[in-house]
Amino acid sequence: MEEITETWEYDGSFYGFLCLVDQAFSRKAFPVLILTPETASESLFMGEWTTTNEARAQKIYRRLQQRLTAENLQFIQTGFYATLANKERSLLDAIEIALGTKDSLENYIGHPAVLAVRKAIKTLLGEVHLFTGFVRFEYVGNILFSKIAPKHYSLPFLCPHFAERYPNEQMMIYDETHRLLAMIDHGAVTLIEDSDCPNIKETVEEQEIQSQWRAFLSAVTINERTNSKVQMGHLPLRFRGNMVEFD
Repeated sequence: MEEITETWEYDGSFYGFLCLVDQAFSRKAFPVLILTPETASESLFMGEWTTTNEARAQKIYRRLQQRLTAENLQFIQTGFYATLANKERSLLDAIEIALGTKDSLENYIGHPAVLAVRKAIKTLLGEVHLFTGFVRFEYVGNILFSKIAPKHYSLPFLCPHFAERYPNEQMMIYDETHRLLAMIDHGAVTLIEDSDCPNIKETVEEQEIQSQWRAFLSAVTINERTNSKVQMGHLPLRFRGNMVEFD
């Protein structure tokens, strides 16, 4: 595919990206830069706006399902939610490679675009893994509630872990970084974008549970053996703001 010195812009959604994919392959050209409303404010360039069309996006997604292996399609989808500068441009290169092979994109890490996406995915999933141990829930009525502040768009990948682990519970997890609310109802996950944090109020029972938890941690702590440097290696400071034991 030819690379052209153009800048394109879209709304930042996955459907919007699929419309960009359709536009790029229809024109047989990839732009040098792709902007979203967030990155456009930091750029000196004006982009050609690509309108998101849900029907068009679904059509392209079905075509990708037909022509890409399930593994490579998952690589593209996960890569879209990873944090990477001008990731859309790298993903277009990855899609072009995937369309021409049945091999895993993992075998093409010699290509700069594929390698960049792979590293971004590894960082994203690494954060997800950490949050499986660092999320702290509290009871708000009959609902388990937690608030997190991830660097990456981790919440959609984190929810299946808790949905499977607690299939009989109702839970809410709020991502204050991306203003994303996840509602998990007996294993079924619903995501609400651009959401404010729910106004919650702890019950007396929950306050007592938290008090007992802090008392337990205080009792098992040996102050003379405290090693802050080692502790930060196992539990970085950025995770502690929403953990009850550090409240």
